[in-house]
Amino acid sequence: MKKCLFLIILISLISCASVSTDYRYDKTEKGKLYFPSFDETNYPRDTINTGPNDSLRSFTNNWYSKHLYTLKEPVLFNKINEKQNTIRFTHLGTWSNPYSYRLENIYGKIILTYNRTNGLGGYEVGRRIKSKTKEINSEKWSQVLDKINDINFWNISTHDSQMILDGEEWILEVLIDGKYHFVTRTSPDSYDGDKGFIELCQLIEKSGK
Repeated sequence: MKKCLFLIILISLISCASVSTDYRYDKTEKGKLYFPSFDETNYPRDTINTGPNDSLRSFTNNWYSKHLYTLKEPVLFNKINEKQNTIRFTHLGTWSNPYSYRLENIYGKIILTYNRTNGLGGYEVGRRIKSKTKEINSEKWSQVLDKINDINFWNISTHDSQMILDGEEWILEVLIDGKYHFVTRTSPDSYDGDKGFIELCQLIEKSGK
């Protein structure tokens, strides 16, 4: 009898430990979002995605934030008053594992961090299954900065004017010298997207390989 009771308790504990990451996110990160949200009531329903720069509608913000949280990535937009120089590219493919590349300039030392989860970018969040951090050549950091300036990244609209209903989310955030801006596009390499933006994201990926 005691042995049966022990097994029941053990199974219960295991079940609780394997509860979905959605629940874990809500319990530990409730109210914490990775991007500012805009007031959706001020925008027509058919243009609700194209809100003001550097903000997202609540649905998209929660979606992106849950994946960034399970990637164990830090929030960037609220660090403008801190001495941080960080560039992050996050990729959320509908049917593929979410991943992120983060470049940081820490007192002249360039650190690259790569994270991947076993979730699906367009659906369920997962748990982190791969993470690596390494120092890279400062020349790669300079190349990325040059590309940011070349494509006039700071003036690219956060939102895409084209409505793509299904595809891969490309999210690029730049925090340099107290200035923050992010751009998000859906499968820009599969249609006539911004060539400069595509090249910049790919350059960040290549810097870690």
